[in-house]
Amino acid sequence: MRGQSTSDHEYRQRLPHGSSRGFTLVELLVVIAIIGTLVGLLLPAVQTAREAARQTQCGNNMRQWSLGMQTYHDTYGALPLGATDFPCTKHTWLPSMWAFIEQIDLANRYDWSNGIMLWPNVNNTTTKPIPVSVARLPIYYCPSDRPNAFETNASNSRTMARLNYATNSTQVVISGTTYQGPFGNPNFNDKTDCPSASFRARGYTGKETTKFRNITDGLSKTLVLSEVNLITTDNENPVDPRGSMWSGIWFDTSIYTPNSGFDVVDSWYKLPNYNCQNIPPFLPCQPVASGKFSQVARSHHPGGVQAAFADGAVQFISDSIDTSTWQAIGTISGGETLSP
Repeated sequence: MRGQSTSDHEYRQRLPHGSSRGFTLVELLVVIAIIGTLVGLLLPAVQTAREAARQTQCGNNMRQWSLGMQTYHDTYGALPLGATDFPCTKHTWLPSMWAFIEQIDLANRYDWSNGIMLWPNVNNTTTKPIPVSVARLPIYYCPSDRPNAFETNASNSRTMARLNYATNSTQVVISGTTYQGPFGNPNFNDKTDCPSASFRARGYTGKETTKFRNITDGLSKTLVLSEVNLITTDNENPVDPRGSMWSGIWFDTSIYTPNSGFDVVDSWYKLPNYNCQNIPPFLPCQPVASGKFSQVARSHHPGGVQAAFADGAVQFISDSIDTSTWQAIGTISGGETLSP
C-alpha cells in the first residue's frame, strides 16, 4: 500500500477545491465590464416593458370611462354635460359619472347645490369621510404620470384630486363655420341662464348636452376622451388648475395635435397670480388676451396619447396625426370622411 500513497501536495493539485488560484484583477475587471454591458442592454428593455404595462393600464382606465359614458347615455339618452362655469354653480362632468364607474357612495354624497370646489365637497384629506372631490381613485390617473396627485390651494384651504382624463370640448372654426366637440363648457351670461338644479342630480338632457343622434360624423369617428398631463407639483402657488378636478379636465383638437404646441389660456392665467410658464418643467402654456381655453391632449407615452371614441373604442393616437384629421375626429358634425 505504500506505493499507492500520494503526497499532500499532489493530492491538493488533483482536487479542484484544493486549488489556491483565484481571479486576477484583470479577469475581475473583465467580468464586471461584461455584467455592466449586459445590464446596460437589459435596462432599456425593462423600462420599455414597464411603460408598456403602464400604457395598458392607462388604456384600461380610459375604457372604463368610455363604457361609463355609454351606460350614462343608455340611461339618460344623452352624454353628461361637460361643465358649468361661473356665474352658475360650478360643476364638471365627473360627478355625473361616479354612479357609472361603481362609485355610488361619491355620487350620493355629492352636494350639487354648492358645486365641485366648495364645502362640503372639498376640504382637507383628514376629514372623515373623505369629501367627494378629495377622494383620489386609481381610475383618475395614468400610471405614466403622477398617480395619486392632488391640488392644494392655501388661500382657501382647498384640497382636490387631479385627473389625467379629459373630455373633448373642441371648438374649431373652418371656413367661417364653428364645429363643436361632444362636450361643451357653457359660460352662461347670468344666473337666470343657468341650468336648473334638477339636472345637476344627474340625467340632464337639455340643449347643452349631446345625444348620439347629434354625432352625425359617426360614433367611431368622434373623440369623447383623451389624456392630459398633470402639472409637476401638487402645491398650486401660484394657481395652475390644468388637470384639477374643478377646471382643466377637457381638451381641444382645434389648434395642436397631441403632445405639440402649448395650451392657450386666458390672460388671467399669467404670473404672478396664476402659473402659466412656457418653460420646463411647467406644462407648455401661452396666455392670450381673453376668452380662449385650448388644452392640448398630452401624455408621457412615447409617440402619442390614449383616446376614446364615442362608440367606446380606445385607440393610441400618434403624435404625427395630420392636423386636419385630428380636428375632424374632434368634432361631431363636420361631415368629414376619414380613412379607416
